[in-house]
Amino acid sequence: MDATAVAHTARLVATVLAPLGVVDADAPRIQYGPGHRLLVQRGDEELAVVGLGPTGQEHGAELRFPAPWPRPFGDVTVSPTGDLAVFSGVHAVRAVDRTGTVHWELPHGCWSAAKCTAGHASFEEYADDPRHRHADRGSAAFSPDGKLVWAHVRHAQDWPHEEWLVLDAADGSVLGRTRTSTVGSASAHFPHPGDRTPQRQGCRAIRAG
Repeated sequence: MDATAVAHTARLVATVLAPLGVVDADAPRIQYGPGHRLLVQRGDEELAVVGLGPTGQEHGAELRFPAPWPRPFGDVTVSPTGDLAVFSGVHAVRAVDRTGTVHWELPHGCWSAAKCTAGHASFEEYADDPRHRHADRGSAAFSPDGKLVWAHVRHAQDWPHEEWLVLDAADGSVLGRTRTSTVGSASAHFPHPGDRTPQRQGCRAIRAG
């Protein structure tokens, strides 16, 4: 080992109980940004969010959001203040508050793994279709100040090409867009490592197989 290297021993800092059960929910994950850390757990019917303090030992109130579709059909992100959840689904990106009220919805091309050029208006249109059961998925993320949403979506008119959008978090209007030159099975957003400004965000597309 390099003599200048510093050894670190892992130690337990805090324990947080998962708000949802393990049978009908994904494993909890930490969504973090400048000044906030949220424990997020997605169930089939709802999303649970718990605010975490600087050390992880302080817990805020547990928040719940009704889910617009089951968890295998997309991903979700939560605003830094915990007042809005954005679900990235097979056919649309939808923003809802804790009462389930839809603040905005942006339709996009279908993420079905099999070719599908239909302009779906609702999850119910394909809920029981085997071709959509194992659909690919995009993702979304809030900017650190909560004013923007970055979304990776499938192109609405040019299947299977994909786009990266910058949306106004207040109303879902498109502020910017670019093609990603990817054909992914999933994606994930991450903050720019050297910049905390809302104008910079990273996105990684993942191809299965």
